[in-house]
Amino acid sequence: MFCPNCGSKNGIEQNYCRGCGLKLDAIVEAVADQFPSKEYAALQRRNERFEKLGVFSLSVAGFIGLALLLFKAAEYKVILFGPDVILWSAIGALIGFLLLSVVFFNYTKLFSKGRNLPADDGQTPDVVTAKLIEDRPADYVSSVTENTTSKLHTPRERRIG
Repeated sequence: MFCPNCGSKNGIEQNYCRGCGLKLDAIVEAVADQFPSKEYAALQRRNERFEKLGVFSLSVAGFIGLALLLFKAAEYKVILFGPDVILWSAIGALIGFLLLSVVFFNYTKLFSKGRNLPADDGQTPDVVTAKLIEDRPADYVSSVTENTTSKLHTPRERRIG
C-alpha cells in the first residue's frame, strides 16, 4: 500500500507510514475491500509465472532454430567446397576480427592526427582551480510588468458637495 500523504510504499500490517509518520489504520480499513482476495492474488502470480516460462521456452526454441539454420549452412558449405572449408572459414573469421579489434582500439590514434587532443600521459595538468570566477556586472533587464500600471483603469472619485 502507498501512503496517501507522501507516496512511500508501506506494508498492510504497518500502523504508521515509514516516510511521513501518518497513521495508516483508518486508511487500511477504508481500502481493505479494494485489495484483491488471496485466491485472486495467487492466480495472478501463477499467470505471471506461466508467462515468464512461455517467454523462456520461446527464447530456447528461437536459439535452437538459429543453431539448426547455422548447422545447415555449414553442412551445405562442406558439400559444395569440401571438408576443409569450415576450418579455413574459422581461421579467416578469427584473423578478420583480430584486425578489426586492433583498428577499434587504435581508432583515435589513427584518425585524429589533425585535431589538437590532449595527450594522455597519465599526469594531470597543472591547472589552478582555487581562484574564483571573475564577477562581471550583469546587464539590466527590465521587468515585463514595468511601466504598465499607468494603463490600468482606476475608478474616478466622486465628489460630494
